[in-house]
Amino acid sequence: MGFLSFLLPKEKVYPVELNVDNFYPSIKNSPVPVIVDFYVEKSMPCAQLYQTLTKFATDFKGRVRVGAFNAMQDTEGKILAPLKIKAVPTLVYFYKGEPVELSEGVAGYLVIQEVIEKIESKGAAPTKK
Repeated sequence: MGFLSFLLPKEKVYPVELNVDNFYPSIKNSPVPVIVDFYVEKSMPCAQLYQTLTKFATDFKGRVRVGAFNAMQDTEGKILAPLKIKAVPTLVYFYKGEPVELSEGVAGYLVIQEVIEKIESKGAAPTKK
């Protein structure tokens, strides 16, 4: 690989599909920040955000983990209620298993990058929302 190897296409990294059973175990012991995308199927804004998150997960492989959680599967509110998820798409950023940031609506790549870099630089003390 030469010095232009950064121009080669990267292997895509897709958000990991989370469910009620694997949600907390998947984020609890992560050594890197975790972004969870709360979505519903057949939603254009959710699909748009998923594409952005796939690019972000690919570009930031090893620095961040990205998960996707279909809000419709949480019929008992075990995940949505404690995290105060009221709309989709919503991104929740976790650090050391704790939610540290929440954003509703479609977030752009640079906004996501800014939040992750803020979390990394602060060592991410959780913020109360």
